Amino acid sequence: MHRAVFLIAPALLLAAPLSAQSEAPAAPAPAHLDSAAAIATGRVYTEWFYSDMGDSIIAHSSQQVREKVTVDQLSEFQGQLISQVGTEVEVLSERVVSRDTLVAYLREAQFEMMDEPLVVAFTLGRSGDIYGFFIRPKSQMPADDPQ
Repeated sequence: MHRAVFLIAPALLLAAPLSAQSEAPAAPAPAHLDSAAAIATGRVYTEWFYSDMGDSIIAHSSQQVREKVTVDQLSEFQGQLISQVGTEVEVLSERVVSRDTLVAYLREAQFEMMDEPLVVAFTLGRSGDIYGFFIRPKSQMPADDPQ
């Protein structure tokens, strides 16, 4: 069954692609999290989102995100996701894309009520803080991100 997914990239979740993120951490630090650390961090944040732990996500977000997203908005988005596509049933792939001082954790997953896989993405700063987040169908991923 293929279901329309209307909520996947709400503006409140800073859905700009990694290359369009303009604000980067200012403190001197290594250029990026390494891939293993970014995957581990992305897994934790994804679990927090699925478990409706928006307070933990906000606590680990950049000031830019905290100014635009509330715990209640994250909770509402999580509830909409579950009602529209169900829960995640299988992780198909995980990867990290690095650009400038940011990295993106990209998790392609299958959900109960949707034939097409969804991509869960967190854009992370040098210390693992969240600079962006989105969930969208794989077919709607930007062409400039390698698949």
